[in-house]
Amino acid sequence: TKMKSVIALLLAAGSASAFAPQQNSRSSVQLAAESKEGLESLAKELNPLVGFWDPMGLSEGNFYDMGEEATVGFLRQSEIKHGRVAMAAFVGYCVQSNFIFPWPQHMDGSTGPSPDFSPEQQWDMIPEAAKWQIFGVIALLEVWDETGGGTQDHYMKGGQPGKYPSAQLFRDNVHFALD
Repeated sequence: TKMKSVIALLLAAGSASAFAPQQNSRSSVQLAAESKEGLESLAKELNPLVGFWDPMGLSEGNFYDMGEEATVGFLRQSEIKHGRVAMAAFVGYCVQSNFIFPWPQHMDGSTGPSPDFSPEQQWDMIPEAAKWQIFGVIALLEVWDETGGGTQDHYMKGGQPGKYPSAQLFRDNVHFALD
């Protein structure tokens, strides 16, 4: 029992650090990675074995004639966004393969397609209006992100890539929405 107490105490002490305030050193990383040279030094620091790897030379581009810093911001935002979409798609695929919501989901009172079908078959079975509703919500979220929610700088103009804007402006002027 004494050993169990010691282990429990060590686990509690270790997990407490997850809730302790930490110093934010991101600003130095963010500033260092706004140019190609910054990306190269950061890559070497984070992974000395591979280092900087850009086989297509995208970091040397000048997207939309906005300069190197804007191009790096665009590439970082794209990488973060595509990674998040891929993770959400994987989780959605797994959940959709094994579970459906039991309440009515369509105007005729029916539920979604059975989990006996593959997610691809389920997609083909849902009404066209439902598909447009999904795409519409995605488009609105994308517009909200690109406009910075009306409160933050665009990621190609000095804003932080990957930081999704707060819904506070929407909450204040339209109706409640979770952040």
